[in-house]
Order: sequence, then C-alpha cells, then structure tokens
Amino acid sequence: GKDVDPLYAHDSTVRDALNPHRPPPTYPPEKPQTVYDSSFLSSVSTLYSPVMGAENLGFVMHSLVRFLKPRRVTEIGAGYTSLFILMAMKENEEEMGRVKDTVREGRMKLLDYPWMVDDVVMGFDGVEAKLTVLDNCRHQKEMATGAVGVAKDLGLERFLDFQIGDAFEANFERDSIDLLWCDFGVGSRMGDFMRANWEAISPGGYLVCHSTATNENTRNWLERVRTGGGFEECGIPRGEYEHITFLEPHKRFQNSITVIQKRANGYAEPLFSQYA
Repeated sequence: GKDVDPLYAHDSTVRDALNPHRPPPTYPPEKPQTVYDSSFLSSVSTLYSPVMGAENLGFVMHSLVRFLKPRRVTEIGAGYTSLFILMAMKENEEEMGRVKDTVREGRMKLLDYPWMVDDVVMGFDGVEAKLTVLDNCRHQKEMATGAVGVAKDLGLERFLDFQIGDAFEANFERDSIDLLWCDFGVGSRMGDFMRANWEAISPGGYLVCHSTATNENTRNWLERVRTGGGFEECGIPRGEYEHITFLEPHKRFQNSITVIQKRANGYAEPLFSQYA
C-alpha cells in the first residue's frame, strides 16, 4: 500500500481524541454532553436570575475550567455558574480519558512528535475531580439548593460536594484548591477572607472574584491588590501573584471579574519549545 508520511500518520487519531465536537456515544444522548446542548441550557435556565449578573459568567467559568484543567475547584456562593463548572469537569474527564488511551497506544503525536506531557496526562485522575460549593443559603435570591437538584438531573452530582456554611468560618487545607471562585457578597471583608485562605490555593492555582471593579467596597480591596498592598492590606503576599480584571462595560452592577494567579514557592511554567 501507499506509504504514510510519518509527519501526519496520527493526525486523525489525535483529532478524534481532542475534538470537542465529537458525536455522543449514543443518540439521542441520555444527558447533555456540553454546555451548548439545548437540554443543558434549558435545565440551568431555572437558576438564572438577572440580578446575579451571571448570564455570561457561566460560559467564562466553563472555559476556564476546560482550559486550566483544575481538579479541585471551590466555589463560594452557589447557583447558575455551578452547573457550568460541573459540566466542564465532566467534559475534562471524558477528554483526558481519550487522551490517556491515545498516549498509551503511542499515537498522541503530531508532526511525528509527542504532543502531550505524558506524566500530566497519566496522572490526571490521580486526584478526584470535585467542585466543593460553600453557601450559607441566606441570599434573598438563593439558588444553591436548586443547583443541587439540577446537578442530579443532569447526572453531574458525582463531581459536587455541597456544603452549607459561612465562608468566613471555612478552614480549607493548605494547597487544597486549584481554582477558588468567589461569588458572594464579601465587599470590604475580602482582605479578611484572603488572609485566612490564600495558603489554601495551590502554587500556580487561581483566585477568581466577581464584582470587583465598580463595587466601591470590593474595588478598595482590588486597588490594594493592584498596588501590591501586601498580606496585611489585601490578604495576598507581595510578589506572589499576577492579576487581571475584566469589565462588562454595558452594566452598572455585577459586571466584572478579577483573576489572580498564585505564583509562590518558585512556581514557573515549564518550557517545551523554542518557536511553536
């Protein structure tokens, strides 16, 4: 038969493993496969409330979890975004399962070069994927308990650990959180919360905070982050983070997020290439 160019020998296999638009294993699927399925959007619509300002955040948080592949996510304040995170964790499990199988077969190559970090792939499920949600269920538009029900309906409950409690009384273990999503009315107490919980975020992990830019109380905390106020002023030690804030310019309220990466204890990304 015709010789196969080794540069392209595995392209179709790699495409199948990584393709986010793969058809479901059974049709019609028993449960939604992605956040873009109409059945998923219909289910989570019961949790949507305009006053929460999360109509775009669900997709943002889904994309972050899909891209960063955190195994241990903690959310303070449950509701609409919880389901997008849970679906991202399910999709990550399925994607990385296909990738692991392809690596084992020796076919995860593009241009005849190993495309994946094998130890990361093979160890991906060494830590259980879990979204830990902490909510005091006191908000006037409380959606937390409804989120638990929708998670069960969608078959996502295995990724969910729902806890009722006060965020300021939480006692998270050191380096136990890969992504911390703060979506609660913390205001001027953000510094207190971070002083108690900064060490819980793993090196290279992320803190994402809602409504930071145009809310005066949280903005005061954000400005101290921006100017390197240090542990006493903002709850984050100087020199241990990078940050960026995104603003929805058309809204007055619930219109921004700040993303902070913890770069402590010598954390740095690896180098794998010179040009690509």
